[in-house]
Amino acid sequence: MKKIACLIAAGLIVSSAPLFANPVLFGEWQAKYPESKSDDNAGCQLCHLNPGGNQPWNSYGFDLRTAYRANSFDFDRAMDLVQFTNSDESEPAADNLEEILANFQPGWADGATNTVYWVDNDENVTTSENLEAPQSAGFEENELDFPQALSDLMLDPIQPGALDLDLYEVAGDLNAPLAVVRAPGINGSLFVAEQGGKIFRIELASGEKTLFHDVSADLVSIDAGYDERGLLGLAFHPDFASNGLFYTHQSEPVRETQDSTVDFTTIPSGRVADHRTMVVEYQASDASCNSPIRKLDTLMIVDQPQFNHNGGDLAFGPDGYLYIALGDGGGANDQGLGHGLRGNARDTSTVLGSILRIDPLGENSANGKYGIPDDNPFSEDGDDAADEIFAYGLRNPFRMSFDAVTGELYAGDVGQNDVEEIDLIVKGGNYGWNFMEGSFYFYNVFQLDRSGGYVSNIAPPDAPQDLILPIAEYGRDDGISVTGGYVYRGEQISALEGKYVFADYFTKRFFQLDENNDIQEITMMTDADFIAGFGEDVNNELYVVTNDQFNISGVQGKLLRLTDVSSEPSFPDAGDETAMCDSSGDDSTCIPIKAANGAVALVCL
Repeated sequence: MKKIACLIAAGLIVSSAPLFANPVLFGEWQAKYPESKSDDNAGCQLCHLNPGGNQPWNSYGFDLRTAYRANSFDFDRAMDLVQFTNSDESEPAADNLEEILANFQPGWADGATNTVYWVDNDENVTTSENLEAPQSAGFEENELDFPQALSDLMLDPIQPGALDLDLYEVAGDLNAPLAVVRAPGINGSLFVAEQGGKIFRIELASGEKTLFHDVSADLVSIDAGYDERGLLGLAFHPDFASNGLFYTHQSEPVRETQDSTVDFTTIPSGRVADHRTMVVEYQASDASCNSPIRKLDTLMIVDQPQFNHNGGDLAFGPDGYLYIALGDGGGANDQGLGHGLRGNARDTSTVLGSILRIDPLGENSANGKYGIPDDNPFSEDGDDAADEIFAYGLRNPFRMSFDAVTGELYAGDVGQNDVEEIDLIVKGGNYGWNFMEGSFYFYNVFQLDRSGGYVSNIAPPDAPQDLILPIAEYGRDDGISVTGGYVYRGEQISALEGKYVFADYFTKRFFQLDENNDIQEITMMTDADFIAGFGEDVNNELYVVTNDQFNISGVQGKLLRLTDVSSEPSFPDAGDETAMCDSSGDDSTCIPIKAANGAVALVCL
């Protein structure tokens, strides 16, 4: 009976209330610290706030378990990661490393004594040889550790829509187009950014396209098989027609000359980032045509741990500030090299997994190259949060947009294994990754026959209470990778008025949200290829860019317009724009000068 009592106290036998213990981890800990033992007749302090168990995890125990699972069950690696986290608040206070060196259990809430070894009142010690409970004692392997994965998410099915639309081809022969953007004051054109680095200006009425700019020489070498790096985002300043300023979100290689200028990094010392995200400021000498363009500055440099989950979108909000979407840094489950112990998206001290908000013409940032709006949620002094963050807890917000009427910010956040989500982004909001995937709790562990993370309806013990749920979500039966879109504010498709329109990249399906944010499918009379991005013209009519491959090998990318099947589209008038001019002019003809206060003037020779 003593043996059974020991196992129950150590959390290794399942009682009527679920106990998520880890006998393998406990055994590793015993082997690591054979001399330490408990003197308080309890066996649960490794993970619980008090020796009675059935309480929330203490921070050290949960961190150790998470690190152990996330690093291929490498106990020494888990210890290396966890031992430098903050100690508990018990007295006397000590760093975890000091506690380890003193052969004490680090991170306990109730003192530095090890409770992995059970010691009963008669001083009989349970050893590693009798740690495993027999099946007859009620030990069920599938009830150990974390909650079971949900086999059925019970998501509302996507409803077939009553709306039939068509896709009108505006321009073709594009190579992996990812973004389509309107430049303020340039009414008859849209600009398409290709993943490989070229930006084309496309005349909507004729489909004529001319090269506006090319940044390919600055980019990383993009894998022709599959890659999420490249020229990912493009945004024009609200005053582009007068100041010629525009911005890109582009993936560049790590260069030794930049090591001292990186603004944000999560890469451990001695390791090298996969690449770097650059937010770059350019200026056209004459915004009305394809004039010479100069690179003014790189506003922000962010180390990226892996090649994927870069986010990538840029957009100016109605407040005139630039919003920057960044993914969690890549890999899977927000773990591994460059993701810290518990992930980047949870951590406001890193900009990864966030949407940032900056004033590109300001200068009060740490590097002096852009401004931090005073009302950013983390702009107050006294904490370690990044001042630039507007919202966080995002996995891969690949596409985002502002409602042209309400000014609300929508983002499509690409899911891990189970859920794609649409989020309504608010200032200071925490959107849950990797505590949650969609509206479900997320566990980034290996569970039975599941490889990688999974979802559950049981909350992790340390999940915050203020996580913001998506306004809409769908599962893998309906799509694989959400492409965020726009709230329709045009006039030519009246049935779409006020509806958020988006798509799934891989399944090539179009959707809308109804007044209850339920998802309805839009039937397209013309099939689309892989759907990479949405845009709108000066009249708020919607466009998409598609590619015939999901890599840069495709050469049949298209710019398409969403249209009512009963009528041909009409395009906005070019207004006062001058004719397209050649982009091969002499850069010395007009020299843009940016003053310290952000003002821009053109000096023409």
